[in-house]
Amino acid sequence: MVHPHPDVQAIGLDVDLSDTLETSAASLLGTLDTHLSFDASQPGKHHGHLILPSGAHHDGQGHVRLPVCVIRGETSGPCITLLSGVHGDEFEGPLTLHQLAQELSADRITGCVTLLPSLNVAGLQTGLRCSPLDNLDLDQCFPGTPVGTISERVAYEVFERFVRPADLVVDLRSGGSSLRFAASAAVRFSADHTGQKAGRSRHAKRDIHQQQSWDRQQTSEAAMIAFGAPNSVRLPPSKRNSCLQGATEAAATPYLQTELGGGGNASAETLSIAHTGCCNLLRHLGVLDGEIQLRATRMLEVRDASFYLHATTHGMLCPHARLGQEIYRGDPLLAMVNLEDSGAPPHLIRVPRNGVLLALRDRGPTKPGDLLAIIADEVHG
Repeated sequence: MVHPHPDVQAIGLDVDLSDTLETSAASLLGTLDTHLSFDASQPGKHHGHLILPSGAHHDGQGHVRLPVCVIRGETSGPCITLLSGVHGDEFEGPLTLHQLAQELSADRITGCVTLLPSLNVAGLQTGLRCSPLDNLDLDQCFPGTPVGTISERVAYEVFERFVRPADLVVDLRSGGSSLRFAASAAVRFSADHTGQKAGRSRHAKRDIHQQQSWDRQQTSEAAMIAFGAPNSVRLPPSKRNSCLQGATEAAATPYLQTELGGGGNASAETLSIAHTGCCNLLRHLGVLDGEIQLRATRMLEVRDASFYLHATTHGMLCPHARLGQEIYRGDPLLAMVNLEDSGAPPHLIRVPRNGVLLALRDRGPTKPGDLLAIIADEVHG
């Protein structure tokens, strides 16, 4: 369950002060320590902010304010955290969660729903993937630290307050400004996932750990299917504590992410998929009233690095395939065109393996090392 920090003190101030370690900004006249602007343990629907001192190197005594909506029903039940805006060039998630914050009411909720639509507020305001406050990728800051840069402190506060206590974390993402995905919901294979249920052996502790990992995987996959995106994808595992997903896995919390479009914008189609998917998921968990809207989904897997295709030359990207289509080894996938020489033939890149085109670079100018495409295998079950 989501609770405010327990050690609350206020001296002449009508605010909720947390027990976060003091930063240099917090000692300045007129500033406050990190705090949530409302009591999230109370039933009802609450709009407010997670407020953090921005630090001595940005606006002196200023604060960063992350919008938070907590909707807690009168009846106990699962606590679900839905978050988005980790990257400032991904807009489908923030728009979807802002809409849900307007629509959902406490009398429709069993348990608790926490909505965090804009984790990287400064990035979303400028359309930049990383935070312009410290030039860090917020995703790579998790699980964070209470005494680091502003992104590291945001990661810490969000993780400890809203991710670690959750029964399920839903992370709404897209391809950002440089990549576009066929609309998908996705889970990550756990680092020790074997694909089979743990059995009995003399290594009891290992079996218990494997069983717990299997159970989390099953919870995440059931959530993915209930979401009902056109594609349901299993992705390679992240390293422990290397990103939000890796930290969530290390904390033994089930995790679901989406990859809904991209290209630095949002479409009516991807927003509809995201909204219906979130409602379906909450209904599947018994948190939201109403019936699930059934939708067909295609099962895909991206098992390792060989499914990712990177550029080896400079050029202007010219696609020969469409997102979501079946592709076959040897067929033209895309070309790198040298626009500075009309006599230079395009550098043709062919499909390296049979599969489905899951993601494609959405930016024309391309250099060596850029991610060009992700290919997935279609599977059954």
